[in-house]
Amino acid sequence: MVVIYRSLRMRESADRALVLHAMDIDHALDRGVLGWRVSVPAHEESRAREQLYLYETENRVARPTPVDTAPRPDAAAGAIGWTFVLLIAFWLQSRHQFGIDWLAAGRLDVAAINGGEWWRAITALTLHADVAHLFVNIGFGAVFGSLLARQIGVGLAWLMILIGGMAGNLMNALVQKPWHTAIGASTAVFAALGLLGAYLWTGRRLIHDSWARRWTPVVGAIVLLAWLGTGDERTDIVAHLTGFLAGFAMGALLGRVVTPGPPDPMRQGILGGFALLCVILAWALAL
Repeated sequence: MVVIYRSLRMRESADRALVLHAMDIDHALDRGVLGWRVSVPAHEESRAREQLYLYETENRVARPTPVDTAPRPDAAAGAIGWTFVLLIAFWLQSRHQFGIDWLAAGRLDVAAINGGEWWRAITALTLHADVAHLFVNIGFGAVFGSLLARQIGVGLAWLMILIGGMAGNLMNALVQKPWHTAIGASTAVFAALGLLGAYLWTGRRLIHDSWARRWTPVVGAIVLLAWLGTGDERTDIVAHLTGFLAGFAMGALLGRVVTPGPPDPMRQGILGGFALLCVILAWALAL
């Protein structure tokens, strides 16, 4: 007997065995170490393979096509705005402009947040420990934010990233010790990564003709989280995780309610302006 077909699924092997039965070809269907297999006598191998080829050709399912997403020419505008806001905040912070200790006023302080200073969950996103910390967050945030903006529009994308970063910081404050403090836009960066991965997954924006392709956005996002989200003792790994989880939850929801299509420029402008206004108002409260 010669094995002419193997599969981990019994149904696929049984279907092919049925084809051989219909063509009156001797065969055997059994379970081996590597799954189910269909065997035929050696002298029937050529005819059996021909019949299975014809069967597979006739029953081949058309490969699904991805949902086309038209390029968004304004996607880069959000990345430019992100860069501008973080650079201005770092300039103010590093030079103690206007005689203000921006770090003390805006950092994530668990005790202060528990005391009602919720705006620190936003202001902390604009503060950085050093130039290297700043430019890493600018770079990755611009990439993930631009990719998300190409999918759902620039204004909505950056508003969701801001909300995801804020939610991630608040979740972080819930699990950290009262004396814990933190700064950095990385919580929002990982929120953007979670948003993008979940939106591509639930919104079915990629080819979904196999379980591997269906889960590609999720697996890719988790790999990036593991790769980028860990570091030395100064890295707030919990904040990276909570930012990612907050973004992922929102991305899964967006994937089910946001339909592809050209975004309304006015609406996107309003949403983007509201995101910037939230940052300004948070700092107004902090000061």
